[in-house]
Amino acid sequence: MAMKTTEPTLITVFDSEPESRLHEYKLELEKICGELHKFGLTKNQAKVFIYLGKYGSKTSPEVCKALKLPRTETYNVLNDLLNLGIISSEFHHPTKYSSLPMNKAILIMINVAQENVNTLSKKEIEVTKLWNNVPMFDSKSSDGKLEKFQMLQGIPRINNKMKEMIKDTKKEIKIICTEKDLSRFYYSDFLDMLAKSHVDVKLVISPSQKIPRFIQSIDSSKIRLMAENNGDNQCFIVKDSDEVLIFLRNANGPSKNAFAFWTDTSSLINSLKKLFDYSWQYSLPLNFERFLEHNYN
Repeated sequence: MAMKTTEPTLITVFDSEPESRLHEYKLELEKICGELHKFGLTKNQAKVFIYLGKYGSKTSPEVCKALKLPRTETYNVLNDLLNLGIISSEFHHPTKYSSLPMNKAILIMINVAQENVNTLSKKEIEVTKLWNNVPMFDSKSSDGKLEKFQMLQGIPRINNKMKEMIKDTKKEIKIICTEKDLSRFYYSDFLDMLAKSHVDVKLVISPSQKIPRFIQSIDSSKIRLMAENNGDNQCFIVKDSDEVLIFLRNANGPSKNAFAFWTDTSSLINSLKKLFDYSWQYSLPLNFERFLEHNYN
């Protein structure tokens, strides 16, 4: 009687145990999975892409078995990655799939995202025109101006609000922040927009060991340092006398926890303007040459 043979279990880096030599690579690949998620890939799409990239060309059954995914889902994931253009299929029977190099795959995903943005931008005029063609059905107007507020969670939503505020500024922007907030502003192009703006900009920074060099893009006369290091969690932006954005969780915490509050409430705006003016009055002027010589040489 013939003995029934069982196929050996496939062990990949994704299955590695904490004490194994592969576990360090597993942790690195999990970080990469998280980053690929930001480009729009699901967890399993990222996992399949990485598997093909690190284990070479594989058939659909091989991917299914190695990653322990349902057969139908494996097929769908491979088709999604093919349609996205970051893996290719080979002339082979059965069909084999392989990943593009990571840099090329990222460039493709960026281009796809940009195309989506461009398509939505083109729809703006069309949708706005359709909207304006429909009349208001309740013409009752409220007495006086109603004050508004928004709760903003996540860096993208907060960055969009900050950029809107700069574009709409007529006279002045006043900011109190920390050095870490400055770095976050820099990578969101917020500081670049401020430097190009023709409005009056004033910036009070909580003192730190080093102020980033990129702050030199702003006139040093518009920047002051707090005399005492007591504002690690303070970060707010006042636009003219009609808007304020307050970071309830600023850059001292993880970026995924960023949380801000926006309002046009006049009483709060006036209070924060007074706080800023007081902080500006009792802060120290920033001497770039002396500061850079002391901290970067």
